[in-house]
Amino acid sequence: MKNILFIVILFLGAKMYSQQVVIFDKGEVCYLNSDSSSCKPADQKQSDFLESFKADVAKFISYEGEANFDTPPIAWGKKVNDFRLGRYSYHTSFSGGFVADVWLNNLLPKHNYVLCLNGRPDLDGNNLLSEPVPGNEIEKYYDFLVIKTDSKGEYHAKLGVYLKLGNYHVRFYVKDDDDKLIILYHDYFKFSVK
Repeated sequence: MKNILFIVILFLGAKMYSQQVVIFDKGEVCYLNSDSSSCKPADQKQSDFLESFKADVAKFISYEGEANFDTPPIAWGKKVNDFRLGRYSYHTSFSGGFVADVWLNNLLPKHNYVLCLNGRPDLDGNNLLSEPVPGNEIEKYYDFLVIKTDSKGEYHAKLGVYLKLGNYHVRFYVKDDDDKLIILYHDYFKFSVK
């Protein structure tokens, strides 16, 4: 019952309070709800992705996929608390990138976290991600955005992540920006960038 209430509150809040963020590259971020002066990419493919994202926001198009975040195994992550919640809904196929609504709850207040897509060498999309995992260079990842929770430890945004064309079968991580340890994750899910 508690999870259903949380989902209903998040769904209602999604339409009204969500940030709308487009990530073109590491450090090249467009916040559509505030200063949109950074929302003028020089690259035509990035501009097309931005326009597709804006159209998706305007139409409130339903997502085809959804998933909950879980606490990672302690061997490669850490536990923040027993009551943190997180989930995301996403398009399984989108022109130019990955588009998702992300909700995080009961994290540390006013704290920075990193959102990351992480591949695996034998799965689709690994070689489309930009950074090699230290110590296991054939596995790739992409730390695409540093976020900051509000005073209640919450974060909600609709994200558009510009990516290379192809099929992806990756993990989604939320990492503590201080030590880069994973605090939430969802194991492998699929989407495609057309």
